[in-house]
Amino acid sequence: MNPKFKRLFETVTFPNGATINSRFAMGPMVVVGSQLNGEIGDDDLAYWERRNDSGSLLITGATAVSEYSDAYGNGLKLHQDELLNGWKKLANIMKAKGNRAIVQLFHAGYRANFTYKDKGVAYSASTKEYPFLDYPVTGMTESQIKTTLDEFAAAAKRVIEAGFDGIEIHGANRYLIHQFFSSVSNIRDDQWGGSLANRARFALEVVKRIQAVIKEHAKPDFILGYRISPEEIHREGNGFTFDEALYLINQIAQIGVDYFNVSQSGVRSFAASAKAGIYMGQPINQIIKTQLNGRALLLASGDLTHPDKILEAVMDYADIASSATMVLIDPDTKNKIQSGHENDVSLAIDETTIDDLKLPKEFYKIAPMVVTSELIPQKTKDLIYKK
Repeated sequence: MNPKFKRLFETVTFPNGATINSRFAMGPMVVVGSQLNGEIGDDDLAYWERRNDSGSLLITGATAVSEYSDAYGNGLKLHQDELLNGWKKLANIMKAKGNRAIVQLFHAGYRANFTYKDKGVAYSASTKEYPFLDYPVTGMTESQIKTTLDEFAAAAKRVIEAGFDGIEIHGANRYLIHQFFSSVSNIRDDQWGGSLANRARFALEVVKRIQAVIKEHAKPDFILGYRISPEEIHREGNGFTFDEALYLINQIAQIGVDYFNVSQSGVRSFAASAKAGIYMGQPINQIIKTQLNGRALLLASGDLTHPDKILEAVMDYADIASSATMVLIDPDTKNKIQSGHENDVSLAIDETTIDDLKLPKEFYKIAPMVVTSELIPQKTKDLIYKK
């Protein structure tokens, strides 16, 4: 191994005492390898078997906790006990090389377009029309909010029963938890909306409910993480600024989680700076890590598409590099760097190598949403986008 990459292969200890033997995480990605009824499919198993040594922390794509959270059709689901057998198989495959397996739990909220097709309803924090959706969005009642919190807790218990090592709560990317926190999508005037504290309430309640399940049913080294978008700034107005995201991060850290996974995209986004607020122009991940001050570890993501970027991320911005696109296209990135073959890490594939990636047969449907980096060769995109 090139000595300059030594830091990438240090043992990392989470606040709860759990350890991993490198600073590599496989970031969460939706790959639509499951059956439409939610069962883990053969495509899921093959995809993960090919990548079960791509990081010391392996995080699944967004996994639905509710029948009202179907955003992808063939996406992962863990909303019923009947699905457990498949998830036990997946846990065994993900952990086969000694790495820790994490399930990312989410509710799609207004992004549940398959739910709307099937049930004629898509729920969110508030009833509202969106120009980018061709269906109406219905605000949750108090009773439905409580049911959804119960669903997060029930799914967490299933994760534990299936034999996984941890849970990542998906509070990013404009899914339901994010929707409650955003002042654009949350226009409620009750305890779940209005003030910053009220908009943060749903996220905090999800964390508390899952923590309670972990305390009762899991081993002491079971890992709990939280994925967050650090700001929501667009033409409709600021859903929340980085300052407000820091408020939520600090509230969650006070309750107690083992890591935060910051969701960012774009060229060198792992080093992106805040667009507004008192930290405008300052690197987001550096500010978060300083404020966490050891209370939780920090995962950086976004354009970790070269060994030197992965190293820079853990040297200057975070504790762990959460790489998604790189691992999707070159699952051997970690092992190539460790064996001194970092120059062989590549985003290029051709007709002779694409089958080795074990991409699910339906992946082409979602590939344009996942494989977007301008640094990916066009030939790679063309091959992955094809059915």
